Amino acid sequence: MRFGTVFSVVASFAAFVVAYVVNGERNSMSLEIENKSALNVTLKSAAGSIHDAESGKLIKNTTALTYGVTLVSGAKTILPYNFYSEHKPKEVNLKVWVDYDSGTPSGLHRVIAYDSIVTIVEPPASFFDLPLLFTYLVLAGMIGGAGYFVWDTYAPKSLKKKARKHVKKDEISAPVGPVTTTASAKAGDEWLPAGMKKKAKKVEGAASSGDESPASGTEKRRARKAAAAGAK
Repeated sequence: MRFGTVFSVVASFAAFVVAYVVNGERNSMSLEIENKSALNVTLKSAAGSIHDAESGKLIKNTTALTYGVTLVSGAKTILPYNFYSEHKPKEVNLKVWVDYDSGTPSGLHRVIAYDSIVTIVEPPASFFDLPLLFTYLVLAGMIGGAGYFVWDTYAPKSLKKKARKHVKKDEISAPVGPVTTTASAKAGDEWLPAGMKKKAKKVEGAASSGDESPASGTEKRRARKAAAAGAK
């Protein structure tokens, strides 16, 4: 950092203890300016440049900002300076300066505000980066469409028929014939007294006779009539 005799300015990175320049993001610096002259001066602009840390070769110029701010004699102020960087991560030499007009025949003056080594880094990756997610979705759609086209074009017809065949559900048939009483149900009557067993048998006999079909009852009546006629 350098200071003028009648006009001083110091630039610093407010967000970091170590100087980092993040690619693709706004990098903010603070310009602490003091007018030590007996005259009012006008702050015209601030700009900077990035150089190779070893050879000093110019890599690129940073953003130039125009202020047009009048600083009265003895005044102090702090102004922001923002710039962007797009360069591969490495250590570089960053220079930032301001230009001011003293209103004298000497005209425009330049004072270096920052001259130091900084590190260019990539921004931290975020899972919720919308542009990145959109890119992934587009790529996934393209890959899926290409895969379906290849399958539909080159897959064997037999494989396609198997893939499109629907599995039918098994039909459940109703039980055929009457449901018979199991041996375990009959064994359940062993504990009943003899009298109750007789009553139960009578009830079962009446139920079985009631289950006879109308056709079997008619045949029995015809047999009875025929037997009575033969007796006469």
